[in-house]
Amino acid sequence: MAKVIVNVDDDVKTRAAALYESMGMTLSTAVNMFLRQSILDEGMPFKPTRRAPDGYPVPPRHSAYLFDKSETTGHVILPADWDDPEDAVYDRYADK
Repeated sequence: MAKVIVNVDDDVKTRAAALYESMGMTLSTAVNMFLRQSILDEGMPFKPTRRAPDGYPVPPRHSAYLFDKSETTGHVILPADWDDPEDAVYDRYADK
């Protein structure tokens, strides 16, 4: 197995490693995935841009928008404090 040595800002490395760890992989695995996808795509596996595909600026990622998923169904689990008391009115009709 070959080694690749890359100079990366300390903060970028720390944040990227934490991100990929939260996804269940190491930074090394993520870099390997990037390189393999580059080979398959015969180029960058994404278009470097500051804009989203629809032309609007890409919003910053924020921890408020990262949600847990059910291990059994894979559905997103919204935070309990997002429960709206007004929804109880509609819950009465959900079983009918």
